[in-house]
Amino acid sequence: MLQDEMIEAVVALDEERCIRIAKELLVKGYSNQEIASLLNEGVKKIGAAFAEGDLFLGDLIVSGMLYRSVMDLCPPSNSGSRSVLPFGRVVIGVAEDDIHDIGKDIIVSQLRAEGFEVIDLGVDVKSGRFIHAVETYRPDVLLICGMMNFTEPHMKETIRILAEKGLRDSVAVMVGGGVVSSNTLPYTGADAATQDPIETLHFCIDTVTGKKAGPTAHKDTHNTAPKMEEVDQ
Repeated sequence: MLQDEMIEAVVALDEERCIRIAKELLVKGYSNQEIASLLNEGVKKIGAAFAEGDLFLGDLIVSGMLYRSVMDLCPPSNSGSRSVLPFGRVVIGVAEDDIHDIGKDIIVSQLRAEGFEVIDLGVDVKSGRFIHAVETYRPDVLLICGMMNFTEPHMKETIRILAEKGLRDSVAVMVGGGVVSSNTLPYTGADAATQDPIETLHFCIDTVTGKKAGPTAHKDTHNTAPKMEEVDQ
């Protein structure tokens, strides 16, 4: 079946095969949502293999790029009629003055594979855009990414404005990327900080699960020590 072939192609990181199968699925009338669901299954398998140490960060990067390449084939109007309630909602973006988006794209693909609705603000995101997104979308989690050291003050400023506007308690904030060090968490005032994409995923899952179970504190949920080097573009 084409569906199984797509999942197998994603796990094999075979972009050419994925694109060929996606085109066949579109001709057969599959919706964007149905194709994304198949991609998600493959990406979840890759993430699990990475967590077990069977794959490398480069494999996660390729899976994120593959996901984006296939979804770029899908026409915007081909969304299908099914409405699926997301597991949770996440706003993500790369902090102001930084354009390194590979790490962000890995997280986006992993989150979508787990059923999250993800609002991706892109790169070079100013504090005002993060604030507007939190006010507009009311996410469970805000993820602010950064590769370069000069992004930390922007992260801190965004979190400060969230508090100033009375929004800080409504959203869990994690900062991540190559910028993260042992000083990042106390400096920015975030709830968690990491370089590890799987730890980021678990933070989002734990946050939403905690909300569904009842009021919980977001603080000190995860280790703040960097786990790996963020890969530059």
